[in-house]
Amino acid sequence: MAGLLRGRRVLVTGASAGIGAAVARSVVEAGAQVALLARDKDRLADLAAELGPAATSVTCDITDDDAVAAAVDEAARRLDGLDGVVNSAGLFGAGTLSDTDPAAWRAMFGVNVLGLLTVTRAAVPHLLRAGQGASVVNISSMSGRRVPNAESGVYSATKFAVHALGESLRLELAPQGIRVTTVAPGMVDTDIAARVPDSEYVERFRERLRTDGLPPSAVAAAVVHVLGTPPGVNVVEYAVMSVSQ
Repeated sequence: MAGLLRGRRVLVTGASAGIGAAVARSVVEAGAQVALLARDKDRLADLAAELGPAATSVTCDITDDDAVAAAVDEAARRLDGLDGVVNSAGLFGAGTLSDTDPAAWRAMFGVNVLGLLTVTRAAVPHLLRAGQGASVVNISSMSGRRVPNAESGVYSATKFAVHALGESLRLELAPQGIRVTTVAPGMVDTDIAARVPDSEYVERFRERLRTDGLPPSAVAAAVVHVLGTPPGVNVVEYAVMSVSQ
């Protein structure tokens, strides 16, 4: 995909690890400039150094509305505009309703849903200035298409919300030339469950991520494909999973 995104300017949230970091690497390989946004300043700095002059990093907690607005504006200033936003920041939690704390539910909705909305709202004015072909890509999950089990119910609820918001944002922004795509991967071999409290379910889940999960680079390739489609084409949803899953 070398050169597919030449001249494009892309903001990637959750860029310090996992899918977000893989997307950042892939869009740079495809010729774009990238603004890396996440909370972990040191990991962002390391990735920016790896990617070289095509990358810049902006540290931000996407649950802080005021910080998000300032960070997105700063990213656009450094890149001299934005042509695309990839909402990759995500938080995973597991457990049944009876076994989990409401604070964990709020944290997941805060990052996975409200954070996505806040970043997108801040980015829209910049995308409008970019003209035709501007894109918003939201990383959801196959768990946003069906609930796999009771232990992932709240996480799935956040991803169902991402699907619904993707459709509503598409209806709102398409008349203005901004495309909106929901990318829904199945299991991906990342450390998304590393900080989740241990349980029998979580241990099984971590093992399945290792054995059946897609490499993050496969999801990143899907994002590059979506960003690189002709300006008049809107890929509404891109669902992808490993053959073994």
